[in-house]
Amino acid sequence: MISTDKAITSLDQLLTRDNLNHIANADFTVDDYQMILKEIYDESVENLTLDKNISALENIKRIAYQHVNIYFSEKEISSGYYIYNKIYLNNNLSEAQQIVTIIHELTHHIYAEIFEKWLYKLFNVREKFLVESVVMFMLNNSIENRIADEYLSYIVEGRFTPPECQNYLSFLQLLIELNINVEESKSFFIFAHEISHDIDDILKPIITDKLKQCIAKQFVVDDIDKLYQKLTFDYRDERFDEVEKVEFMQEMLYFIFDYFINGEGNINDLEHYIQGFDNSLMFVE
Repeated sequence: MISTDKAITSLDQLLTRDNLNHIANADFTVDDYQMILKEIYDESVENLTLDKNISALENIKRIAYQHVNIYFSEKEISSGYYIYNKIYLNNNLSEAQQIVTIIHELTHHIYAEIFEKWLYKLFNVREKFLVESVVMFMLNNSIENRIADEYLSYIVEGRFTPPECQNYLSFLQLLIELNINVEESKSFFIFAHEISHDIDDILKPIITDKLKQCIAKQFVVDDIDKLYQKLTFDYRDERFDEVEKVEFMQEMLYFIFDYFINGEGNINDLEHYIQGFDNSLMFVE
């Protein structure tokens, strides 16, 4: 994949018809995608030191700090949330619940980072906040994108925490709130399930079996309820292969550019996203 040569320094320069056509005609390859995943893994382990003498929570924080900042508050109503490369965490949660929330919110970040890295491969963008704003808008602009993001984050958190303690009530409530027709949106669920395996592959060498055992022990210490809930994946016979998965990502990026160029999108809608990022530290090296 070849990036355009022209340096892009504004949304007006990024969201153009020429760039829309570039996305449509670009050769999104499986090799490119594997390179993106490797870059994220390398960033995840660079200078990372885990310590068997500290708690599971403190080690999970160290893993998350490779990508995001974490802010704690006793005033948060929810368990926590992710926005603008930051995780906001309810400090009243037990350590086990904090672990679950951090893994869940970190998954949101890694998922967004995958799309950001596609755009860096496509375009010569120096200011990261431009790309991050477009991706954040894309992942929140449609109910299908929102539910796919949440679905894969719940799947990933469940692979590193005791299965009998997993709680999917909030996800089921979101399905109802967004009035999701699962059958009509099944391609997004299939896609999210595939991406969850890729993020799982990034985290598994870091959240090792030994660390997972420490996490499980923390659930016992904190006396977390055993709910025996499951998120059942009903489309095992309709999996995406690697090429289809990459094509799906290309279509998602094309759609959001088309939304602003030919559709109802207004670039001004991205301004409050841009303001949320720390522009002074957002330059690609």
